[in-house]
Amino acid sequence: MFLKRGELLSLIVAALFVCTSFASAATTDTLQDLATTNGSLTIGDKTFSNFSFFENGLTNFDPSKIQVTASVSNGVYFLTWDGNMSLVSGSGSSASADLVLKYSVTATGGLIDAIDASYTGSTQPAGGAFLAIDETAKDSNGNVVGSTHLDGQQKSDNFPINPPQSTLNVTKDISFGIVNGGFVTISEVSQSFHQVVPEPETMTMLFAGFSLLGSVVVFRRRRKA
Repeated sequence: MFLKRGELLSLIVAALFVCTSFASAATTDTLQDLATTNGSLTIGDKTFSNFSFFENGLTNFDPSKIQVTASVSNGVYFLTWDGNMSLVSGSGSSASADLVLKYSVTATGGLIDAIDASYTGSTQPAGGAFLAIDETAKDSNGNVVGSTHLDGQQKSDNFPINPPQSTLNVTKDISFGIVNGGFVTISEVSQSFHQVVPEPETMTMLFAGFSLLGSVVVFRRRRKA
């Protein structure tokens, strides 16, 4: 028995609705809690763990108010730190600070072959304050397999992981500096992860959609039998 055009359209819309409901998800905790309790965040095929931080000289930094979030949107996985991380210096005075963020990521659905690193922040005055992030990714044996440098001219970068890895240990070394009064601030640090094989989350969405489609077809046929 063939479905009418209107019935087929309804089934496709229903399947897409199921796919969309699986398209976005998130799990979150504070940096303080993750670091002191050896906590972890798991979403899809990825587990983020071994969180730690070292801070020296920042004017505003409270790890209990820094929100760390693991999320997935349309098959792309993200890890973000959100909160006030800043250095302020009065007119005529200089200052510097350092913030180191560390974590590990393990992917069970495929090897990670690239990371997209980015941040949201600003410096004032132009030329009198600076912000730089040096990021390093190491394999489980401590070998460097990827790195990048971000600053005021480059706030994002997609860098390869060579060779691709199922587990990475990532370090972000963030430097703040003011020459003659001003401020340097970061409101978000973010990563996204890219894998060699299709994400399991994507496969889950497809299977869920087709499963619903098949169930509705069977139900309609039984009603007309």
